Amino acid sequence: MDPILVVTFPAIGDFVRCHSAIRIIARRFPDRPIDVITSSAALPLASLMPHVRRGWALDKKSRSFGLAERYRLARELRGQNYRTAYLLSGATKAALAPWLAGIPERIGYPRELQFGLVNRFPADWLRQLLSLGTRHRRFYEEVCDIATLAAEPVPAEGWPAPQLLIPPEQVDDWRRRAGIDSTKPALALYTSGLDDQRRWPIERFISIARDYSRRGWAVRVIGAARERSAAAAIRAAVPEVVDFTSTPLITDAMCQIVASTLFLGVDGGPSHAAAALNVPCVLIFRANRAYDGGPVNAGVRFVEPPISTPSQIEGTIGVSKDQVLKALEHLSTETRHSQDG
Repeated sequence: MDPILVVTFPAIGDFVRCHSAIRIIARRFPDRPIDVITSSAALPLASLMPHVRRGWALDKKSRSFGLAERYRLARELRGQNYRTAYLLSGATKAALAPWLAGIPERIGYPRELQFGLVNRFPADWLRQLLSLGTRHRRFYEEVCDIATLAAEPVPAEGWPAPQLLIPPEQVDDWRRRAGIDSTKPALALYTSGLDDQRRWPIERFISIARDYSRRGWAVRVIGAARERSAAAAIRAAVPEVVDFTSTPLITDAMCQIVASTLFLGVDGGPSHAAAALNVPCVLIFRANRAYDGGPVNAGVRFVEPPISTPSQIEGTIGVSKDQVLKALEHLSTETRHSQDG
């Protein structure tokens, strides 16, 4: 059968969230291979996604369409016999490579009026284009609408959640290389190094790391280069904490998450990955943001500031340490009961 191309997003969290649409497409066309386009940073995660055969890297160019890079990719795509492309991103430049490659069916919302580049639309495309309706569509709903051509109403339980799978032997190999004691419970922390309203005060991460370390848990800070300063601050206060922010391979970072008992983080790519990896998560979000932008996976507990406080404007600062500790304890108890059952 002819393969299908899915044009996703470059950010890790958004790429992971696109897997809901990929699962729907795979269910509709079980005999057609599915390939994806994403950034080189997110590309290794494609190998962990069920139903994805291969991935193509296309890195965004700031303030330009990156025409040369898109034309180069289109030349490679032409030989793959793609007949259908799902354009989960509504950006004009996301549609260029499939159009240049001559893929005959290009499905998506014409958000930037890219008629011709996109030639098949979901059933409600005009209403969405004019932003009519009772509320703004969530990312999750929009990509699933594209995958179903908006022909299916949202089931009561929702469409499939994103899923990442790592072979157990790969996790065991990482444990051996990292010298990890698998008998101790572990708490993974993701602080986000972005200087924006998603961040939670570092002193509260330190306090929770100290509490869990005293209880005999292994505490690990995960992330990348921009999380290193936060990891250094946590380790300075709690030396027992392990800093994994210098991990060069994103697949090893996924092993670090899978090998954790609980995950505590803020809004960001690693949090979406943890949810898709089926690790019990407590996620700190700004007020009213979890519904729109949070993972839809089971096993995720959100903590948001009270809507009546100034924290609605000031990001996550209104979330207290006690709120987070209670959420971690409740989630830990739920996880033990489900495992015992």
